[in-house]
Amino acid sequence: MSGGGDGEDGNIVKLRGLPWSATTDDIQKFFRDCKILEGKFGIHMTSSREGRPSGEAFVEFEDAEDVEIAVQKDREHIGNRYIEVFKVNRAKWNG
Repeated sequence: MSGGGDGEDGNIVKLRGLPWSATTDDIQKFFRDCKILEGKFGIHMTSSREGRPSGEAFVEFEDAEDVEIAVQKDREHIGNRYIEVFKVNRAKWNG
């Protein structure tokens, strides 16, 4: 199943369940088999209104093939936390 034709939707996945101590380096290692757009600059950690880590992040990939590889890592672990990985479109990310 191909994720081709993404166009303006981008090649973006959302991570949920990250340890609060997770860094962009941890996320790069988690997706070591994928090409993250612009390296660390393609990883966008989110935070609460109080400025604390939210346990979520958005990651932009170079192409749809990398997104397909990334979503197969759903429920794999960073540390002792399993991470939910799912595809989102740019509107969901910015919304």
